Amino acid sequence: MHRYHKVIQKTLADFLRGSVTEYRFPSIRRIADVVFFPKKIIFEVQCSPISIEDVQKRNRDYSSLGFTVIWILHDRIYNKKIATPAELYLRQNLSYYTSMTPFGHGFFYDQLDFFRGVTRIYKGLPQTINSFYPKPLPRLPFFFPNKLRKRPLILSGDTTEYLLKSRQGKWAWQLEKSLTRKWTCKKVTKEVFHSLLLKNASSSHKYLERQSTI
Repeated sequence: MHRYHKVIQKTLADFLRGSVTEYRFPSIRRIADVVFFPKKIIFEVQCSPISIEDVQKRNRDYSSLGFTVIWILHDRIYNKKIATPAELYLRQNLSYYTSMTPFGHGFFYDQLDFFRGVTRIYKGLPQTINSFYPKPLPRLPFFFPNKLRKRPLILSGDTTEYLLKSRQGKWAWQLEKSLTRKWTCKKVTKEVFHSLLLKNASSSHKYLERQSTI
């Protein structure tokens, strides 16, 4: 996967004039994949499995220096039906996907997706990233997916920008609400059923105890 990593780094750097690859931060003992100093953005390219602890630690380390981290996940490993804890965490924050090959073919993209636990239950069409120059998050409509509100910025062509331009934010919000409600109802029903089973088991046990003393 090292070949994929290098090509993605170079492609990002070519898109972002003035960016630096493999930049060392001695104070936190980190080497960032691509650093765009004008906007204090770090792109971390991930082409192999990673733990959620490592992801959170990197984000904290770079944040301590005032940088925002954008993760680029290769879809040879990620964007499958079942998400790893790290991917699930990143999809709730700031991350995008790429299909880039070692020969420089492929693209970078975002998508609207929702999860039930670690299972991806909805995957929208890929939205191609047109530019990697970050833009501040605009004022979002009241009816807009909550998961996208957590992003501190947007990239040209990403899901947030697409929903704003196509005026489908309310539809996406309703979809998110519907999927969440179904999951919550199912979870509550399961918990109530389990509670009733325990209650009935307890009642039966007490009844048998009373019968044994007669």
